[in-house]
Amino acid sequence: MQKVDKIYFDIDGVLRGTMSPKEDVVALLRYCLDNYGDSLYWLTTHCKHGINHAPEALRGELPDELVDELKVRVHPTDWENLKTEGIDLDSDFVWFDDTMFESEKQVLSANYVLDGFFQMNPRDPEMAKKALLFLKQFNQD
Repeated sequence: MQKVDKIYFDIDGVLRGTMSPKEDVVALLRYCLDNYGDSLYWLTTHCKHGINHAPEALRGELPDELVDELKVRVHPTDWENLKTEGIDLDSDFVWFDDTMFESEKQVLSANYVLDGFFQMNPRDPEMAKKALLFLKQFNQD
């Protein structure tokens, strides 16, 4: 992958319920908003079947003004069974999630886009920093 067109975020174990300090999670989101503003998507059980509850899930976890901005700028996805149903598999994407089902892995592999999955470890206090460093490598012009 040479560039990133779209970024997909899970919430639980990625943006909340993680050992990464809140300020590191905020820094990751701020970077994404500043550099990928119209290319951010929720890919979480909090945004499923066309119903977006992602901002409510983050309220109280992150600063209110950031949640308000995320509510306006991060697009919902519509998926039913597998999160891969909500991914534009023809784009250069990064999907931040703490888990992936084997069936989702098979979809990504069959479409030759498995490298778009970035596994977040909620027990790693450096994980948000690692995700940010990963994204920054695509903006080195």
